[in-house]
Amino acid sequence: MLKSQDLTHYRTIGDEPADLLILQLIETEGMDFVRNLMPFLSNYQDLSFQNQPLILRDFLAENSVYPSFFDKKKLIRATDFHRENQQNIGLVLGLYSLPYCYLGADGAKVLYWSERIKNDTHKRLQETGAFLKAVMNYENWINGDIFAICLKVRLLHAAIRYFTLSTGRWNKAWGYPINQEDMVGTNLAFSLIVLRGLHKLGRNVTEPYETAYLNNWNVIGAILGVKPDLLPNTYKEAVKLDKLISERNFRQSTESKELTASLMNTIRAFAPNDIVANLLQEQSRFLLGEKYAEMLDIKETNMSKSLFQLYHTTSVLRSIFF
Repeated sequence: MLKSQDLTHYRTIGDEPADLLILQLIETEGMDFVRNLMPFLSNYQDLSFQNQPLILRDFLAENSVYPSFFDKKKLIRATDFHRENQQNIGLVLGLYSLPYCYLGADGAKVLYWSERIKNDTHKRLQETGAFLKAVMNYENWINGDIFAICLKVRLLHAAIRYFTLSTGRWNKAWGYPINQEDMVGTNLAFSLIVLRGLHKLGRNVTEPYETAYLNNWNVIGAILGVKPDLLPNTYKEAVKLDKLISERNFRQSTESKELTASLMNTIRAFAPNDIVANLLQEQSRFLLGEKYAEMLDIKETNMSKSLFQLYHTTSVLRSIFF
């Protein structure tokens, strides 16, 4: 089982192969090429690397391999589970998983400085929704598109690392930008925290589906560049790892609060009226728990607590995540 000193080490590591590739692209193609590449890396509709430099095509070919723990039966079960629960998963992702990620104060600095979320939250939420929809589409696994989808995100992270470090403002005490600890923490937010949120909303998730969902996100994490040694093998291991990461990294910060405010304002803007907007905000507080909600400065509303689990509110987030 991983210990705190292990995560301290992983906090100093990014994704060496992807980081090296970005450096090579800058040397051969120039800084502007990498900047202009970022919209392509955020587009999960155009998956063709045909017109990209050879080193990009080679990187895709070399990394289009499933990890040893890939299990097709679990893939089928996980994608079926996602399809059947996608509205509730969208609700949990927007109101619980994403602000949960922001609690990691040092990791949140990267998101804040890049201004990708703070200044255009709606667009970034749509990107997240498009990614989630793509990786949970069984057909993308069968036809091999899953590798292009995940490797785009992997390279996008590497580009953000480079530009973050190039500002000269990054403090090494915060760890490496988008480091391995933050990456596996984000993976848990999309897997364990989603399952935990469904349980909190009263949705029954049986053990086989929990196991399959976690395994599928482990596979996704490995393709994204997370070190296999970091990925939990069981639900119990995932819970312990999440607890360790949160104890090490969760604290109040200006960046965390501002990112959360941008997220809440965007979600509220999609609500048809103030009643639903307040319900969504209270649901976020409920899912996060009072301690974390207060750390993120998510305010209480006058909404009745008995309305938390109203099913129809999931449709408010459907236009973003599905």
